[in-house]
Amino acid sequence: EGGPDNELGYLRLRYKAPGRDSSVLVEQAITTDMPAQDDTAFATAIAGFGQLLRGGTYLGDWGYDQAIALASANKGADPFGYRAEAVQLIRLAQSLSAR
Repeated sequence: EGGPDNELGYLRLRYKAPGRDSSVLVEQAITTDMPAQDDTAFATAIAGFGQLLRGGTYLGDWGYDQAIALASANKGADPFGYRAEAVQLIRLAQSLSAR
C-alpha cells in the first residue's frame, strides 16, 4: 500500500495514560514538507551520514553534500562545538571517499 509521493514513513504510536484502562492510538504521516526542528534535522543528517559510511542502498541520490548542508543548516545551539565537529567529520569522510 503506497502513500503520497512525499510520504517518508508513517508513525503509529500507542500509549496508555497512568490510571487509564484503555490506550490511545496516535497516527501521523511523515512527509517531506513537514518542518523539521533543528535537533530532528541534525539527527537526520547524522543518520544519513551513518548510512553513507555503510554504503547504504536506500539513499538514492542523497550524498555527502546533502548531509553537510542539512547538518550545517541545523546545528542549532552548539555550546561545546560537537555539532560543528560532526560537520567537519562528514567533510573529512567525503574527501576520503573521493579518493
